[in-house]
Amino acid sequence: MRAGVAQGGLFSPVLFNLYVKDMPKPSHHVQLALYADDTVIITTSRTPVLLVNYLQTYLSHLERWLTEWRIAINVSKSSAIIFARAGRRLIQPRSVTLFGEPINWVDTIRYLGVTLDKRLTWSPHIEKLSRRTAQRIGLLGPLLNRRSDLSIRNGVLLYKQFLRP
Repeated sequence: MRAGVAQGGLFSPVLFNLYVKDMPKPSHHVQLALYADDTVIITTSRTPVLLVNYLQTYLSHLERWLTEWRIAINVSKSSAIIFARAGRRLIQPRSVTLFGEPINWVDTIRYLGVTLDKRLTWSPHIEKLSRRTAQRIGLLGPLLNRRSDLSIRNGVLLYKQFLRP
């Protein structure tokens, strides 16, 4: 390991927080949201052009910091999304880059297990959870029906472990 902290180590979260403590401070229109090694850069503006400018400016500062501390970023895993109110027309913004590679603009994004869409309707997230629940019910159906030899206690345990989450 040339830079960073060991994954899965007991002190890794603390060491990572110390390691990124001097990350470039965001400006007035930029905020950071960090959870473990997942980082979200949030820019706000009523004008998409300004929003993209704020984001690109911060990415340029971040690029210098990442280079200085030898932190490798897989830009292909990075994506950008613009959230807007329903009824507002969204134009395709110009691309933003990190280390010369464009960051893709997407309509939905997954962060910390939650799927967000550009209108914040929750529909993609609910659909995904519904599909996963239906799939699990299909798998567990033979064990949880009335004719099953499984005890009620174990059935409840299966329900709590696989369906309720």
